[in-house]
Amino acid sequence: MKKIIIGIDISKEKIDASAIDVRNSQLGVLKLDYQAFENRPMGFRRMLVWARHLIKGISLEMVMFCCETTGGYDRCLCDYLFAKGLDIWRESSLQIKKSCGLRKGKDDKTDSLIIAEYAMRHMDKAVYYVSPSETVRELKALLLYRRKLEQEKTSKKVRVAELKATAAKSKSISFILRDAQKSIRVLEKSIKDCEKQILALYDSDEELKKSYDHLTSIRGIGIVNASAMIAYTNNFKNITTSRKLSSYYGIAPFREQSGTSVNKKAMVKCYSSSMLRAYLTQAAENTIREHGIYHDYYRRLSERGKCHGIVLNNVKNKLLHLSVSLIANDMDYEENHEFLRTIRKVQST
Repeated sequence: MKKIIIGIDISKEKIDASAIDVRNSQLGVLKLDYQAFENRPMGFRRMLVWARHLIKGISLEMVMFCCETTGGYDRCLCDYLFAKGLDIWRESSLQIKKSCGLRKGKDDKTDSLIIAEYAMRHMDKAVYYVSPSETVRELKALLLYRRKLEQEKTSKKVRVAELKATAAKSKSISFILRDAQKSIRVLEKSIKDCEKQILALYDSDEELKKSYDHLTSIRGIGIVNASAMIAYTNNFKNITTSRKLSSYYGIAPFREQSGTSVNKKAMVKCYSSSMLRAYLTQAAENTIREHGIYHDYYRRLSERGKCHGIVLNNVKNKLLHLSVSLIANDMDYEENHEFLRTIRKVQST
């Protein structure tokens, strides 16, 4: 049981830390101290010195740190504390914001205290940060870089199409089109080189390579979707169930019901990454094509009158459920698995 909670509000230049004593939490929040530190290793060391002197006789193992997810600004602090063997809870900033009630003002000092109070009230739900491997970090960086290259290529292609459709022919327009096409070819080469680098990463890590082979054995799941799943779940260590993964992707439907007047049908909530949803949508579209693994399922539900969006979302959930199952059972995908498993059992007997 933790005795001190330190809430940390993180920005690019500094971190604001508020400490509270939770040994008698039923009596309310007992504020201990507040300090601001630089968001770099020297500031982290000073924060730990400050934390040691909050209450005499309490070691840092009895202190829980809690911060919001702020992109890359909090990673350095989390990795530093993790390397020291200390517990830090990275919680969604939206989750903390929704739970703190009505606020009429905002400043960094107050935010750090709100984070500490949130951690105190929800201590039983704490999920401590586990630093991903260096390979997973590199994989995520390459995936995001590839995404940027794709966006630039798409932007240039749209601009070329607009010029061809609307602009009159001239030397300037011809130059723009030639140069844009040249840029597109360069971007396409960079995307291929990025994918080669991703494959080289898998070759250097046996565990990630195994997960990648399992995922890409599903027809419709390629290098992008497989890499996204591996990178954003820390190779399925942070997210271990298909329901949680569906919720993380923003495709899990949730119902709203209250009394007799509110009874809305189950709908998905868009509290997720649009990038991951877009990637999964492409995979689902591939699997419902004529030779896709869910083509018959899609056709059957469509004939019953289900709309395209609902059936496609069902296919997305099936893909994630299948992916988690393959990783959990350490096996590749095979069509007619139940039938083949029965045949193998008969042959073995």
